[in-house]
Amino acid sequence: MSPVKESYWIVPGVVLFWGAFLVAVALALHRLLFLYRRLRRGQPETQPRFDQPARRLGTMLGRVFVQLCSLRRVNPQDRAGLGHFIIFWGFMAYTLSYLLYIFLGEGIGLEAIQESAFATPYSYVLDVLAGLVALSILWAAVRRYVVRPPRLDERGAEPSIILMLIFSLMMLSTAAEGVRLGLEGSSSPPLASVFSRLLSGAGQGTYQAVWWLHYGIILGFLVFIPYSKHLHIMASFPNTFLRSLGPRGALTPLDLEKTERFGNSQPEHFTWKQLLDGMACTHCGRCFASCPAWLSGKPLNPRDVVLHITQELLKTGERPDLISEVITEEVLWECTTCRSCQEECPVLIEHVQKIVDMRRHLVLERAQVPATAEGALRSLEARGHPWRGTTATRTAWAAGLEVKYLGQGGKADLLYWVGCTSALEERSQRIPQALVKLLRAAGVDFVLLGEEETCCGEPARRLGNEYQYQLLAQRNIDTFNRYGVKRVLTSCPHCFNTIRNEYPQFGGQFEVVHHSQLLASLVAEGRLKVSPGAARRLTYHDSCYLGRYHDIYTPPRQVLGAAGISLVEMGRRRNRGLCCGAGGGRMWMEETIGQRINQMRTDEAMATGAEGVATACPFCLQMFEDGIRSREAVERFQARDIAEVLAGAVGG
Repeated sequence: MSPVKESYWIVPGVVLFWGAFLVAVALALHRLLFLYRRLRRGQPETQPRFDQPARRLGTMLGRVFVQLCSLRRVNPQDRAGLGHFIIFWGFMAYTLSYLLYIFLGEGIGLEAIQESAFATPYSYVLDVLAGLVALSILWAAVRRYVVRPPRLDERGAEPSIILMLIFSLMMLSTAAEGVRLGLEGSSSPPLASVFSRLLSGAGQGTYQAVWWLHYGIILGFLVFIPYSKHLHIMASFPNTFLRSLGPRGALTPLDLEKTERFGNSQPEHFTWKQLLDGMACTHCGRCFASCPAWLSGKPLNPRDVVLHITQELLKTGERPDLISEVITEEVLWECTTCRSCQEECPVLIEHVQKIVDMRRHLVLERAQVPATAEGALRSLEARGHPWRGTTATRTAWAAGLEVKYLGQGGKADLLYWVGCTSALEERSQRIPQALVKLLRAAGVDFVLLGEEETCCGEPARRLGNEYQYQLLAQRNIDTFNRYGVKRVLTSCPHCFNTIRNEYPQFGGQFEVVHHSQLLASLVAEGRLKVSPGAARRLTYHDSCYLGRYHDIYTPPRQVLGAAGISLVEMGRRRNRGLCCGAGGGRMWMEETIGQRINQMRTDEAMATGAEGVATACPFCLQMFEDGIRSREAVERFQARDIAEVLAGAVGG
């Protein structure tokens, strides 16, 4: 029964009801209009955001409405996802009750609904959900203020306000239902019956007081949401719908001939979708809780990077310099572009592109680059590779292997792209040597570019020098096209990602395969005769650019299994694996703050009790070699590429 329909409430009750409702809606819409106008200050999107609507709708409904984003994060150590799932669906169920019992009102179908077969089971469902939500809220309060995991680092009253509002809504709604059913002499659901007994002497006035208090909290919540971090309740729907459907490893290119600025240094320089990311952020902390830079004691917090951009956009007065005073250079250069933040984000925020966009501004507009990174970029410009100190040539590793080169008349359907690190770094040269022997043993016909091979440009792009990257990329694309290259084999996941996902942006369409994929297929086809010796226990490290960027997790493990390896998995593996620390150009930068990331990962590998670690990336291999030396464990723990492991089992 609604107090608005009581005879002595008809005039003042209706005025108060609809007056409060219209004021609350007006305040909420005023804020939303302000937010929309600020988003309009962002730049136009350069990639499709409205194509494949069915696929987008499925993602949005699955992650936000069905709450798969919460359920996929449920684990014995952290049940926050399950609690969020219960709170969300409890609130959704009560939203329907608000529409029915508050906004319909008596005389417009409410009495018919209350007397229908639907009313009783629905009231019991709401009663159970109210109890579950209340318990979830209490657990959330204990978790936030007593247990307090590191990722819940926010201070201030806002989290407490949200928890109290939701808890109050559940209790007041159940209390009102209990009093109403008690006045009518009807049986009550379990939780409502408790309130019915506690308020057994209550009359219509008590019901009215509880009802109006409940209604006031609903309207207050409506106004509070767009002004608080719980704006994500609204913004997460469009943000997940508008997610990028392009390759995960492809950064957005700059049009160097038409652009008036290079990179982003103000909130308005980002696209409107990048700004929407900050409004959709749930402040959950999952991004930085998995970030290797943050975990190793560095100042990079992916969540804060996203939030600072949007918070600066919303300021109405004079703003400080976004890069230097808000998001410092030190923060931007710590990113390894491992994509762990994006993997963990429940609302599909795109962190990496923002960081690279600001790096582009530092490099191309301000010429501010860390000294070691600048040395790598200068080497790229002068020598076509980032390894400043090497004296090796592109073909030195292949001495005595009698390989074919395109420039010397060699022909084959498969081009083996060796990559700078595998060709020029002494330890990593064993990867192509082992791979060539395996390809020969399997009867695979392949050819190399030799001295005509130059860097794919990946380090330049991740370090922010888009101009240098595009020069290198176009040079390689022209070389491929001149020789009619169609199919490319790589042993470096970074080259794999660049040629496969980013060269198409400049017209380079090639079929690209990583050596883990090719070796796994050769073993499966029986083209490699494997004779493993005594079983060895190894752990496997998932390369970020092979795993999170391309979901290639099984082929490397199949190769190791074929070689007779007993695999001992690390706790952090597959899509939750910890970065080795070399991505994003960090391979050529000094790590001076906090713990070295490669040492953290080496410790995890050694803690498995395995004899060594296998990798499928020359960057990762080198980082493990350094980590093992730092732990003085060279004699008892080794790092090897999967090609080396398999070559030993084949007898090559």
